[in-house]
Amino acid sequence: MRQTCWDTRCAGQRRNPPLTHYARAWYLFLAGVMVFLAASPQPLWAQSASRSAISGLIVQNQLDDAERQLWSVLSQQPDQGWALDLMAEIRTRQKRTPEAEALFRRALTLSPNDVQAYRGLGQLYDSLGNSPQAIESYSHAIAIAPADVGANVELAVLYQKAGQYKESVAAAQRVPAVSRPPRILPILAEDYFQTGEAAKVPPLIQSLLRHANSEPEVLRDFVTVLLRNGYLDDAAGIMATVMPAKPSADHLQTLALVRAAQRKPQEAMALLSQALKLQPKSFELLFDSAGLAAQQNRWDEMIDFLRRADEVQPNRPEVLQKLSLGLMKTGRRAGAVAAARRLNSIQPDNPDNEYVLAFTLIEGDLPEEAEPVARKLAAARPDDANSQLLLGIAEFKTGDAAGAKRDLQRCLTIDPHSADAHYYLALMGRREGNIDAARGELEEVVRTNPEHASAQAELGTLYLQTGNLEQARIVLEQAVKLAPSVSQYHYHLGLTYSRLGMQEPARTEMDTYNRLRQTEDEEHKRERSVAQPPASSEQP
Repeated sequence: MRQTCWDTRCAGQRRNPPLTHYARAWYLFLAGVMVFLAASPQPLWAQSASRSAISGLIVQNQLDDAERQLWSVLSQQPDQGWALDLMAEIRTRQKRTPEAEALFRRALTLSPNDVQAYRGLGQLYDSLGNSPQAIESYSHAIAIAPADVGANVELAVLYQKAGQYKESVAAAQRVPAVSRPPRILPILAEDYFQTGEAAKVPPLIQSLLRHANSEPEVLRDFVTVLLRNGYLDDAAGIMATVMPAKPSADHLQTLALVRAAQRKPQEAMALLSQALKLQPKSFELLFDSAGLAAQQNRWDEMIDFLRRADEVQPNRPEVLQKLSLGLMKTGRRAGAVAAARRLNSIQPDNPDNEYVLAFTLIEGDLPEEAEPVARKLAAARPDDANSQLLLGIAEFKTGDAAGAKRDLQRCLTIDPHSADAHYYLALMGRREGNIDAARGELEEVVRTNPEHASAQAELGTLYLQTGNLEQARIVLEQAVKLAPSVSQYHYHLGLTYSRLGMQEPARTEMDTYNRLRQTEDEEHKRERSVAQPPASSEQP
C-alpha cells in the first residue's frame, strides 16, 4: 500500500499528499484567481477598501479628498459602477445637479439593478422639490430590494407629503419594526390619524419614549403631530415623562409648543427664550418665537424674530410673507412693500405671494403698481372673493369707477358678507353723491362687523355731514376706540364734540389729532427716505 506522508519525517519520500480530483480542481481555481488578481489594475479587496474609505470621506464632507481618490479609480476603470455612484453623490452635495443626474443615469445604464443609483436619484429629486420623480426613483429601488430600509423610509416621507397616507403606511411597514429608524415614528403617527386608525398611535408612543432623550428632534415632530390632531393631553403626558437632566434646545422648544397649546403663552415664550440662549442662530426657534409673539399681538417682537430668522436663512418665503404683513400692520409700509417685492422675486408667479404684494402695494398707496398684479391674480383665481376684492380696491384707487364697481360686485357674488367690498361700494356711492346708498352699505357693515374701524369712521363722518350729530358721536367714539392711532378719527370726533357744544372733549381730541398728525408726517418722511435713497453726489 502506498504510504502517504504528511510531515517532515517523510521528506525523503514525498513532501505533499497526493491531490484528489476535487482538490486538484480547487487548486486550479485558486491559481486562476491569483492570476486574475495579479493582472487586475486594482485587487478586489483593495477596491472594497477604497469604496469604504471614500464613502467615509464623503460622510465627513471631505469632498476634495474623496473626489481625488475616485478619479484615480475611474481613470483606470471608467465603468466602475460604485465609483460613478459615489462621484454622483459628491456632485449632489456640491449642488451640481445635472452632473449628478448624468452620473447616476450612467451607472444605471451599466447596471440596471443599481439600488444605490436609484436611491441617489431619489435624494436628488427630493432636494429639488420634484416629489413625483423622487417617488418614482425610490420605487425602482424597492422593486429591486423590497426591504431596503433607506428607500422605504424616504418613500414613506414623500408619500405623506403628497397626501398619500395609505401608501406611506405601506412603505413604512415594509421595514421590519426592529429596523425602523426613530424618525419614521411621527410619520406613521400622522398617517394613522389621517387614515382613521388613531388606535394604532399609542403603541408608537412606547417606541418613542425609548428614543426621546437621544432623538429630541423626533420627540418634537411626534408631539407636533399629536398637537395638530388635537391630542393635547397625550402630548403633555409625553413631555411630563421625558425629563432630561439637562434639557436641550429641541426639548425646550417642544415643551414650549405644548405650553402654547395649553394657552400658557408666557411660559411658552420663556421656554423659547431659554432655548435661544442655547442656540441663538436656530431658524426654527426664531420662527416659532415670531409666531408666538404674533399670537399675543406683540408685533414689534414678531418682526424682530422674523428679521433674525431671515439673517440665519435668507429668503425663506414663509418668513417674508409674515414679515411683510407684520410691517404693514405696524405702519411700516415701505418695509412691507420691500419684503413683498423680495418674496415675489424669489417665487415669481406664486398666487399667494402675488396676493401679499398686491395687498401691500394698495396699503402703501401704490395702487398703479398694485393693479396689474391684482388683475393677474384675479384671472388666476376667478372664484376667490379676496382676489376679486383686491382688484376692485386697486381699480377704485386708480379712478376706474366702472371696473371697481364690477369687480366689487363680483366679490359680493362669491361672498355676500365681504365687509370690505360693502365698504368700498359705500365710498363709491358717497363719491358719486348717492348718500343714501353709501349710508345703507356702511350701516350694514357696522351691523355685521362692528370691529371694522374704517367703516365706523366713514359712517360717523357721513352722519356728521348730514347733521346727525349724536349718531356721529357714537360711531366716531367707537372708531377711535378701535383704532386710537389714526389721526383723522380724532379730528372728526373733535368736530362732532365742538358742534355738540362739548368744548373740553373737543380740545382734547384736537390736541390728540395734532400730535398724531405730526408723528404720521415724520413717519411718511422716513419711509420716503428709505424708498428713495439720496442721489449720488458724483456727476454723471
